[in-house]
Amino acid sequence: MIKLKYCLGIGLAFLAQNALAAGFDCSLSGLNTTEKTICKDTYLSGLDNVTNGYFVKAMDNSFAVGSLAREQRKWLADRNRCGTDAECIKQRYIERNKTLARAGVYQKVSDVFVRPGDKLDKPMAPGLKSEAGFTLSEEPWRVRPLITSSDVTNLTVGTSGHYLSALTYRIINNDLIVFVVLYVEKDDKKGAFLLSLKDGEKPVVQAVYEGYNLQLTLLDNNGPAEGDVLYSVAEYRAPGVAVNAESDFATPHAYALKVSNKELSEIKEITPPAGEPAINKWVGYCGSNECNSRLTSPDGQWRLASADRSNSEVDEGMYVFPHDRPDAGMNVFLPQADTAKGQDYSYNRNYVWGRDSSFYFDNEGGYACIWKTDLADKTTRRILPVEALLRPQYVNYRGEDMIIAAYSYYNEGGDFHLEEIYLAKK
Repeated sequence: MIKLKYCLGIGLAFLAQNALAAGFDCSLSGLNTTEKTICKDTYLSGLDNVTNGYFVKAMDNSFAVGSLAREQRKWLADRNRCGTDAECIKQRYIERNKTLARAGVYQKVSDVFVRPGDKLDKPMAPGLKSEAGFTLSEEPWRVRPLITSSDVTNLTVGTSGHYLSALTYRIINNDLIVFVVLYVEKDDKKGAFLLSLKDGEKPVVQAVYEGYNLQLTLLDNNGPAEGDVLYSVAEYRAPGVAVNAESDFATPHAYALKVSNKELSEIKEITPPAGEPAINKWVGYCGSNECNSRLTSPDGQWRLASADRSNSEVDEGMYVFPHDRPDAGMNVFLPQADTAKGQDYSYNRNYVWGRDSSFYFDNEGGYACIWKTDLADKTTRRILPVEALLRPQYVNYRGEDMIIAAYSYYNEGGDFHLEEIYLAKK
């Protein structure tokens, strides 16, 4: 019997000892009729080993291990109904192998971003260290697409433009579910699709909103990724921007996508929260430049800030401050570490805290890639050296650190456009 590696345990040591035996211990008592039939047939035992290998690989690469494990249990029940029918057992294995062989895998960025318009950053010089003592190096992570450009194309037929933005995630029934917003333009209007993404499935449209310049915003952006997904839909508001009074969302609306431990359910409109109370701006100094901290560490001991300079100035770096010391910022970055920098670069950094004392940041501007800084060992590593891969969101899924990142790239001629979102891990 193929035993679930993560839920039921698996005899990998046994597989190494006897590569020609079944993927389970045939000397165990209590084997069912189908298992006994497999143990007596070297061909069926070999098929069992192949399925075992496919399953272990699928589990290692899946971000929906709950569904994968449930599917495997269902398949085991179907297989066990074969009894002594060797041909039935054979067909069950071959069918399962075809399914498992199609499971997605994490790949090197150098194997994924090979299309026209994709650009990888050049290798960094060795031995780089910031003035604050942070060692800069490369440690490329692997990636899997969450939503591809072909998925977006299928959803945006008849529209003139589109833009993707990751919203948040939830872990439901041991599956990682990622929520993204797909903005589309048609005529003079702009629609917003709220999509849910799950491993092995096509994007699911949870809701569609139509307006003129819509913006879908998470209501509790700094809270834990737990419980219902609360968000607002409104026409974009900014100084000097007129809101179209004809829009259904000229006045903001708020919604709750109901989430339980087992499933997603309906979306309900809720009372919009009261306006946010005024918050005193935390001002620090990134080198000689004033900068505002937008993010505090989960333990409240650190703050992150970047001056977000324009293309007329040099890159000022990425700073971390003790929570009460605006004069003690430490630059974890160096301009010469960014091998993608060109004359048209500028920076508007996005950053997010990870596990313990680590955080992630990008260089959103003329070029972009994603970095990880660990305060404990004073390192800054370039983990996603892909230009225009940006806006990192941190995920801890089954004890592994992961990053959700958006990829939006126009080639120099403006005639090639990609909108995708990726999941990355070490």
